[in-house]
Amino acid sequence: MEKVQTGFLSLPGSTLTPATDAGGDRFYYNRALARWVAWSPSALAADGFTYAYVDGDKKSSRLHLVDLRANNDRVLAEGGPWSVVGVLADAVYVTRVEYLPESPAYGVLVKPLGLWRVPLIGGGAVQLTDDTRAWAYVSPGAAWANSRSLNIAGAPSDIIRLDLQTSQATTWFAPGKRTSIQAIDSSGVPLIMAEAGSFDLWRVPAPDGAVKVWSAADNEMGPYGPVAVDGRVIWFSSHSMTHESGIYRYSAAKGVELVANFKDRLVWVAGPCA
Repeated sequence: MEKVQTGFLSLPGSTLTPATDAGGDRFYYNRALARWVAWSPSALAADGFTYAYVDGDKKSSRLHLVDLRANNDRVLAEGGPWSVVGVLADAVYVTRVEYLPESPAYGVLVKPLGLWRVPLIGGGAVQLTDDTRAWAYVSPGAAWANSRSLNIAGAPSDIIRLDLQTSQATTWFAPGKRTSIQAIDSSGVPLIMAEAGSFDLWRVPAPDGAVKVWSAADNEMGPYGPVAVDGRVIWFSSHSMTHESGIYRYSAAKGVELVANFKDRLVWVAGPCA
């Protein structure tokens, strides 16, 4: 296994300055704290000072909320088992999951069993949906899912938006291809990758308003997760059929730009600009 090196990439150019406080399980950079952390961006609140995590086993778990300023860790809910989808100002959103029997080909697969809301003030988990959709993101007022979970074969899938106030689910994007939400931008609009013979990146502000912002053949390098939302800019890692990798920057003004290219190593985004 190749050694993973974490650090700060200077742009323009490709100079990597190693991080002295990273390593171990600390692979994400938290700008609010100005340090490397173990929790992923989806588990982190917008202020950068609160995050959620679960502990437990394949039968049950506990959902924790950590306030980094107060150095406080409290349990919000027990049951599940849970998987964290995201943290908003009023609640943590989780999916209940089922661990399927191990298979020789795919190992242990995890089946989602609905979206749940856990208020920050307590009161336990409240079920919002009864489905097997792959709930992936929350943004103010909305939750986002892929219509198919366990989509190993790459079948066509749709992107679903759930209004958190009305509980109305809307098919937001249905291109007839395999889809994945790459990011939710600062205005709450999803950037969605559609894959089938090519990689097409779409910004979708409304079900009838999809705008393609990138396209390339599936054997060419292009933007892909992991990502970091940095105000009006989104930083993308890359997908590639070779050992080449890149860092991409997306903005509404300039679209998708390749800002760093590496021919001999794999590089991915670990956080916003420091």
